[in-house]
Amino acid sequence: MLVTRPVVRQFKPRYVAEIAAHVRAGGHAVVWDSETRARLVFPPPKKGDETDLALWSLLDLGKSHWTTIERGLLRGLGTSPVPRDCLEIVRHRAERDSIHEGALRTMDLDCLACGACCRDNEVILEERDVERIVKGGRPELVQPPFAKTKNGKIELLLLPNRDCQHLGADNKCGIYALRPDACSEFPMGSEPCLFSREEELKLVDGAA
Repeated sequence: MLVTRPVVRQFKPRYVAEIAAHVRAGGHAVVWDSETRARLVFPPPKKGDETDLALWSLLDLGKSHWTTIERGLLRGLGTSPVPRDCLEIVRHRAERDSIHEGALRTMDLDCLACGACCRDNEVILEERDVERIVKGGRPELVQPPFAKTKNGKIELLLLPNRDCQHLGADNKCGIYALRPDACSEFPMGSEPCLFSREEELKLVDGAA
């Protein structure tokens, strides 16, 4: 499946025209205010779109909130400070994408040839997930040995090798029709997707 994702570039603040051009063309910008302070600039996430790649770029940094720039050449674009413990993450994104031209990158992804996101990932079951699973006739899936309750949340349990218990040898999901929203909404080509591919399969979409 062909997926188009934003290309990440890094800039110094004075290159505001270049930042604006890159982001308005669909890319993401890491703007370094100093060696220890950076902010992301990105097309504002689309309201109600849980698979928006800008939103997932933030979620990958442990963030879900952003502000809209109100003045200047960047007016109307989204922005958010990068947490200090995530500076190396955004630097890596830009270095990875340094070999790609333009603001957008089209990738050919095949989930059945990958399965990286089904390995070593925390999956929390929301109330609607539990309801769907129970109504689907598989109530055992929300209890040990398939799941556990942690801090009031139900979390899927992984195998000792950190794979999801429901991941088949063919990379197909054994509970596909009942799978949690966290799985069905996980977008191909998002930063968490790219990170999982790097960590689990050593597949880097760009400069290694």
